[in-house]
Amino acid sequence: MFELLLKDDLTDEEKRLVIEQTLAFYERHLNPGFLKFKKSSDSKAVEWRGSGVIMTGLDGHTFLDCLGGYGVFALGHRPAEVISAVGRSLDHIGLTGQELLSPYQAALAHKLAEITPGDLAYSYFHCGGAESNDAAFKIARLATGRVKHVTMSNSFHGKTMGSLAATNREIIRKPFEPLVPGFIEVPFNNLDALERAMSDEIASVVVEPVQGEGGINVPSPGFLTGVRALCDRYGALMHLDEVQTGMGRTGRWFGCDHWGVAPDLMTLGKALGGGVMPISAVHGNWRAWERLAENPWYVSNTFGGGAPACAASLATIRVLERDRIIEQVPAKGELMRRLLSEIAERHPQAVKDVRGLGLLIGVEFQERETGVAVAKKLFQHGVLVAHTINNPRVIRIEPPLVIGEEEIREVASRLGEVMDEVAAGK
Repeated sequence: MFELLLKDDLTDEEKRLVIEQTLAFYERHLNPGFLKFKKSSDSKAVEWRGSGVIMTGLDGHTFLDCLGGYGVFALGHRPAEVISAVGRSLDHIGLTGQELLSPYQAALAHKLAEITPGDLAYSYFHCGGAESNDAAFKIARLATGRVKHVTMSNSFHGKTMGSLAATNREIIRKPFEPLVPGFIEVPFNNLDALERAMSDEIASVVVEPVQGEGGINVPSPGFLTGVRALCDRYGALMHLDEVQTGMGRTGRWFGCDHWGVAPDLMTLGKALGGGVMPISAVHGNWRAWERLAENPWYVSNTFGGGAPACAASLATIRVLERDRIIEQVPAKGELMRRLLSEIAERHPQAVKDVRGLGLLIGVEFQERETGVAVAKKLFQHGVLVAHTINNPRVIRIEPPLVIGEEEIREVASRLGEVMDEVAAGK
């Protein structure tokens, strides 16, 4: 099959062969369970091309992408400037050789220090958000000499053993117990509960500025500032997981910018690679980093911070800045939420809430089964969405930040059609 994947144009027979072998190889070799849960397996939809907000399957069907790789495609699919930057880096070097200094890592670390809030200044790069969250927990323990962390109900920080201990979803935690000890759960958006959990044993408090997998939960105005104050009072580090909310998703560079809060540690990922390369980062201030500087190998990583990945990140930041893309997100998000809320008002028996910040939007249904039916029908109507992991009643609307007004209206129109069909029992 590999030879066919390298071809620009396939005959109808070759397309049929690729589709059949993709499904067969999933079943035999990749992970048979995927086929039970992916809506695409029902229709034999095999991804083939992406451009802007549109994904096209090998069979020619097109989809408006409102899943966005769970927040990866901030600039849409295959942004030309990011791809070009990756290609130019590969003209010089591939992955980092480890011993020599990397100008790509240095340039990206410098740029992150420029755009992040407060005194955040130091970075280390990994390949995924869970890795960077693991590193942040280790850095917090080094910096404070403490071994406990406070995490929030309905949180999601990854599925590695360290990050899983901070992720509060029973169905994905239970099979792997006992988990890494030292993580204390408190209700999200509840400062009284957080204060009761605080002590001089807490190394860090980890929180998402807007909970993604928890169901697109936006905190009250004083919550993050209160977390900052409690961390300062008890000598703990404030760790903001901006893997999904960072890079403009909420209408500011970082979710915490809405509340004027600067953490001690920030983790980034997903959109950091421009939808072209996998890269994540743990980013901190000197208070967090001082002990790590004594032995930087504590969080070393073979593949993190390769030249192509750093080039992709630098190009992504340049496009976001130059084209003022983030400045457009609040208006786009407001339009999307208004249109979705109008649909919800017509179907109060089915839709419980529409909420979000920027282009991180959740539609919560009264019943999980309704959400499942809507997501499946949206797929059939050419719109990609997915449930949030911790709250399956919520489907996320998380399109590329470059989505246009006409495309937003088209997404809402198709959702309206789907809701009418569901209401009519079709």
